[in-house]
Amino acid sequence: MSQDDAVVLEGVRRSFSGKPVLRGITARAGRGRVIGLLGRNGEGKSTLIKIMLDIVAADAGRLEVLGRSPDGSAAIRRIVGYVPERPVFHDFMTVAEVFAFRERFFPTWSREKAAASAAKLGLDPSQKVAGASKGTLGKLAWVCATAHQPELLLLDEPTSGLDALVRDDLLSGLIEELHGSGRTILVANHHMEEFAGLLDEVWVMSGGAITGVHDMQTLRSQACRIRGRRKAGAAVPAPAIVLSEEGSLVEWAALRASDADCVAASGALDGFEKESLPIEEILKALLKTDGGGSHD
Repeated sequence: MSQDDAVVLEGVRRSFSGKPVLRGITARAGRGRVIGLLGRNGEGKSTLIKIMLDIVAADAGRLEVLGRSPDGSAAIRRIVGYVPERPVFHDFMTVAEVFAFRERFFPTWSREKAAASAAKLGLDPSQKVAGASKGTLGKLAWVCATAHQPELLLLDEPTSGLDALVRDDLLSGLIEELHGSGRTILVANHHMEEFAGLLDEVWVMSGGAITGVHDMQTLRSQACRIRGRRKAGAAVPAPAIVLSEEGSLVEWAALRASDADCVAASGALDGFEKESLPIEEILKALLKTDGGGSHD
């Protein structure tokens, strides 16, 4: 494993009851990168994250997280921060008691950081877990994931079901964690556009594999929408992603400048028009593909 990599995945496979979920995941997460794990429901994103955390064992393949291989000892979980989609804590505890309990398992836990993060998020230390709102549990999970100052954060639907104010609080906290920290973050989220301004790259998951790795700077600067009238009998050019079609009027997306050039050169359109594509639409376009290969 290179010192420049926080996570290395090589041919990682996992099945449940004979049904393949991960079919040979191969990718590398460079240190200090913010990576979005993009895919439809059921593509195995949560399973992949749990394998990284050594909660679920891979059936085959090689995995290293911060230089360690999963061995069932929970050692990886002590050095990684994790926010699950549905955080669970002991109902009988208060927020302060959750922190005290967690501190026993994390040698690098910082009481000062936990207290400061809780205060910024408006968490009451005396609040009982029992009866707490989903927003409160989400904030509590965020503090627990970051108080031991991990080099790697794994976020599995961290904003799912939260109201706008809580989402904004957590995103602000994420920005603070990133500022000058060099942390590596992998995030899977239904609304990836919430994280779009923070992402360095996107991994597209489809069919149980990572089918595309896309550099966000390239997408922001080169991805475009193409409009025109498709000529009778003309096929959709290979690089084009169909956004909409109404009769012969079409809107296609191209992820790179060279893709747009290929569409223009194909002669498939009359009245070729091109404009930049907002990042939210770029992410939606990626979901319409099988990944489109690696775009650096």
